[in-house]
Parts: sequence; structure tokens; C-alpha cells
Amino acid sequence: MGRPVLVVVGLLAVGAALTWYAGAHLAYATGLAGTPGHFRVESCYWRHFAGHRYPHCSGVFRSSDGAVVDPDATIDTHLPVGDTFAMQRTTSGGYEQMGIASSCGWLALSLLGLMVLLLGILVVSTKAGERRAPRPLRVLLGWLGAVMLLSALIGGVAGMTEAF
Repeated sequence: MGRPVLVVVGLLAVGAALTWYAGAHLAYATGLAGTPGHFRVESCYWRHFAGHRYPHCSGVFRSSDGAVVDPDATIDTHLPVGDTFAMQRTTSGGYEQMGIASSCGWLALSLLGLMVLLLGILVVSTKAGERRAPRPLRVLLGWLGAVMLLSALIGGVAGMTEAF
């Protein structure tokens, strides 16, 4: 296989994986998937791993319908001890925080994945020797980029305002 083929295959694989991963988290963050409930934070600490610090909080998760209670729930996000947050329990037993900040962040990442996929398609669809890719694909790439940046901005502002 030649180098250009590996680049295209790499773009398509990374784009598909990122879109799938971020899309799954987006479904939880928006409440479209998982078990809705509330997480009461009982303790938090910072883990040290490979020279970096990572937040880790534990507490009790109660589903909205009361059917699921997890007294040993944990999430790798720094949250104020004693507060209660809306969470979605994932199918794997993890937890995803709900809200504008996380929803916009996962949307931005899923759009980035779509942009990488589209870039791979653009490379494939551009005929050898042509200087320009087809206009509809370039326009779609531009719109995805604009919406991705807007979503990242909204998510960042929402995340900062939630921190105060």
C-alpha cells in the first residue's frame, strides 16, 4: 500500500472512531440514552498518574424512577462535595454528566470526527491532477467547522459559568 492510501484509510478510521465515541457520549449527555438520575457527591480527591493529576469523585447515584441505587458510584470529574448533579448512567455502568457544557463539548468532538471523515472522502473524491475538491464537499466541511467551533465556544462558556 502506498503512503496516500494509508493516509486516507487513517483519516477514515480516525474520523469514524471519533464520531462513534463522541456520539455515544453525546447521547448520554443529552439524556437520549442511559438511565437518568442524580449523583450526590460524597468525596473527591486527585489521582496522580504518570506525572499528571486526575479528579475522581465518589458518591451515591439514584435513578429518577428509584429503580437503580448505586452507593459506590464514581466519576472522573471534579465536583463540589455535598452537591447533587443530574447524571446519566451508561450501559457499561459509568456515569455521564448532563448539561449544556458537556452536551456542546461532545457535539463539538463528534463534528470534528465528521470533519475528519469528510476530509478522507474529499481526498478520495478529488480526481488525480485536480487542484480543487468538489464545491459541495468544501461547503459542507466549512459549515461543519463553523458549527463545531460555535458548539465548542458555547460549551466552554457554559462550563466556565457552571464552575463559579
